[in-house]
Amino acid sequence: MIRLGATDDDLKRYQVLSKEHLNITTARIDPSLRGQRNTSLAWFWTMDVKNDTDSATGMEEFYRVHWLKAKAWRDRWAEEVTLLVNEMDWTLGFFEHRASE
Repeated sequence: MIRLGATDDDLKRYQVLSKEHLNITTARIDPSLRGQRNTSLAWFWTMDVKNDTDSATGMEEFYRVHWLKAKAWRDRWAEEVTLLVNEMDWTLGFFEHRASE
């Protein structure tokens, strides 16, 4: 891109494309498929391309599915934190009770 005369802004916007970026997602085909927890979208899927959402209803669904998955992960981890804090309190209460017997 440098040889083609790309500006610094272009070089910041368009990153180096690696093999990992070319993996496909099957979230739309099977949202409950195992092994998708740690996947994230490649940088080019999150680029703001002018007028790309005017005719791309498939992309809207793609973004919606990934947003909902991320929200579900966040909710799940928030629940885990709540449970862990409560379990620590319960354990402490149990041992304090046993010590007072």
